[in-house]
Amino acid sequence: MSEQTNREALPLHGITEDQVRAALLTDKGSAAELTSWTVVDFTKKGDNYVSAVTKIKVIFTLQGKEQKTSYVAKISDEHLSGGYSDLIKFITMSEIKFFEDLVPALNYELAAAGQPSLRVPRCFHTCCEGGRILLIMEDLLSQGFKMYPRHQGLDVSHTSLALQEVARLHAASLLLQSRTPHNPLHHKYPYLATKWYSVTQEAKEFYTKFLVGNTDCIILTLEKIGGYSSAIKWLQDLKPQIAHVIEDDLENPSPFIALCHGDLWTNNILFRYDESGRPVEVRLLDLQLNMLGSLATDLNYLLFTSVEGPVRRSNTDAFMDTYYNALRKVMEAAHLPLPFTPQDLSQEYRDRHSHGVTCSCWAIPTIIAEVDDSPDFNELTDEKIKLFMEKRKNNLLHHLIKSPLLKPRLLDGFDELKECGIIKE
Repeated sequence: MSEQTNREALPLHGITEDQVRAALLTDKGSAAELTSWTVVDFTKKGDNYVSAVTKIKVIFTLQGKEQKTSYVAKISDEHLSGGYSDLIKFITMSEIKFFEDLVPALNYELAAAGQPSLRVPRCFHTCCEGGRILLIMEDLLSQGFKMYPRHQGLDVSHTSLALQEVARLHAASLLLQSRTPHNPLHHKYPYLATKWYSVTQEAKEFYTKFLVGNTDCIILTLEKIGGYSSAIKWLQDLKPQIAHVIEDDLENPSPFIALCHGDLWTNNILFRYDESGRPVEVRLLDLQLNMLGSLATDLNYLLFTSVEGPVRRSNTDAFMDTYYNALRKVMEAAHLPLPFTPQDLSQEYRDRHSHGVTCSCWAIPTIIAEVDDSPDFNELTDEKIKLFMEKRKNNLLHHLIKSPLLKPRLLDGFDELKECGIIKE
């Protein structure tokens, strides 16, 4: 852990004293007076992929008493080049707009229905200047929230908590949409009209190269494992149109359209535990990929990337019930009908399985990778994508031998696609 102070009042990590003060005043009120602040690096490689994350430790006075607090700062560089730069700029601004515009509106709807606010971090300050995009947010780690060990698949209790909260996010967006049923949300919140994967043609080309390169890595891995010829053929057939297929999955199908998290996997969820070690609270993080789409894409993303196959398959019905009941609780509190039945939900979930497996193909190797092998996404310029994929291929083959976790986690998804008939023998 490294630490830097502001004794010379210089910007640290692109953070300035005025920005820290602005966050403090939003958090503690106009009477709070900033005394000093310190930047502490507390994350490690593999914790974050599209932004730098650091902690700000603050000393302030309020009503004549010295107090301490801390914040988490997310920082993205606007000076990246190539298609990846377009993606980073767009999704970082999407997260800012989510917190500035959508969270107050969504929480208003929940409060009107007598429901608690969304369980996401509070955002105290945002700034887009000097070539950097900055969000200063509450420090959940100081409140006892922890990240689940990413090498392990989530168990039933952790998965259920996450599903309940993503259901509340989806439900809140349905309540908000019900205010103006003939005026879609993307009209009021224009950034939702643009999908992150196609924000520019250059970005779309970059995203397609990434998907195709990753698919080649997975095919090579399956060939090395053996016994998965039908899955290999499915991937080979999918590869030329893989970007288009994922885009279709992320479109807005009625009646399942909702505001989705978009990146719901282990790294983007924190849990708080009681004295017995039981998870009792959850927070959803990193909402830079928030978008309108089928709510079942969030369910597939979480269950295929972050839950091991035996746990997922043996608890699918219970997971769907948990999600549906949480959604129903919010809708009934607002005296609104649910737009679909439990059976409809289960079918939509199954219909989006290929999306879940496709996402798991790039997420699981990243989840299983050792810290030193984690990809540095800040280096993913167009020129380096081939080098990145070569490194990923070598890492996959290496972990087939070294890690007992990769093979079953990777194969579980393909096994399930065979069971439900998406992959034909």
